Amino acid sequence: MLDASGTSSPPRALKVFFAYSHKDEALRDELEKHLAVLNRSGIIASWHDRRISAGTEWDGEIDEYLNRADIILLLVSADFLASNYCYDREMKRAVERHELGEARVIPIALRYCDWLGAPFEKLQGLPRDMKPVNSWGDRDEAFKDIAVGIRRVALELSRSTPKVPTVQEALSEYSANRSQPRAEYGKSRSSSALRPLKWRPTPGTLVLQGPVIDILISAPLAEMDAARTIGLDFQQLQIKALIDTGAALTVINPQVASTCKLPQTDWSRIATVGGGGGVYPGYAAAISFPGTDLPGLPVVRVVASPILGQPFFSCLIGRDILRNWLLIYDGTNGELEIRFR
Repeated sequence: MLDASGTSSPPRALKVFFAYSHKDEALRDELEKHLAVLNRSGIIASWHDRRISAGTEWDGEIDEYLNRADIILLLVSADFLASNYCYDREMKRAVERHELGEARVIPIALRYCDWLGAPFEKLQGLPRDMKPVNSWGDRDEAFKDIAVGIRRVALELSRSTPKVPTVQEALSEYSANRSQPRAEYGKSRSSSALRPLKWRPTPGTLVLQGPVIDILISAPLAEMDAARTIGLDFQQLQIKALIDTGAALTVINPQVASTCKLPQTDWSRIATVGGGGGVYPGYAAAISFPGTDLPGLPVVRVVASPILGQPFFSCLIGRDILRNWLLIYDGTNGELEIRFR
């Protein structure tokens, strides 16, 4: 990786989050000692809730680090599974981010317990054969096996295509720059106050087509600027997008990805209604909403997959983007309102 001066710069340390029961704090401390070299060498930067300083809102701090982590360690024990906070808040959010391709989740077996049926049961865990740490004759051997496995995952992620920021990260980074007034959908405006998108299509459109809005999609701005310096050109397309609360990921027609020359980042498994689906390429893209006050997404991950059933749109806006919106669907007046939160 080259910095602005053209010299080599070290890769970013991968953020590692510990999800654990406080009754396993002693085992967590031992594990962190075995990760000391990875931390000191800048390969990882580990975090757990005992790092929260006095006077800080602990719930929001945990959510922030959980949503930004590259690697999430689930320290599994009966106490972890019995904790409503660990199971319902941390573990379920971790698995959701894993399925979205935003983070890598690694279950760590600390003590014997039955996790059959848990959302993470199919994920490859540590130590080898998921033999719990407290069943090893030498716990240091178990922790070393875990540390070696985490090192392997961290180096694999570091060598892969640079991680695309999550929707929340991208929006947070650019939220300070969204104070410039824009035209409300279909109208001119002089007020500098930000207003939500209120969309009133022709009668019957919401019923016949659903909540379909216009979006502009292109490669991320950094990619476009770099390409122009060597004479390449990227296209920006205006397409129709259906707001789909049933979709976990944002999906675009493969032709859109090809036309816009979006950079591929990874692959995702997409499941469709009826049990179909497959593995499709993921891309980095920039999305904006012309004529609205909705802040654009300078970097967002989309998956290119055939969109069947409707000729009215080329994109499905999924919950990875919708989690930042408040939708008000007024069927009586045929109006859709979107607020950014």
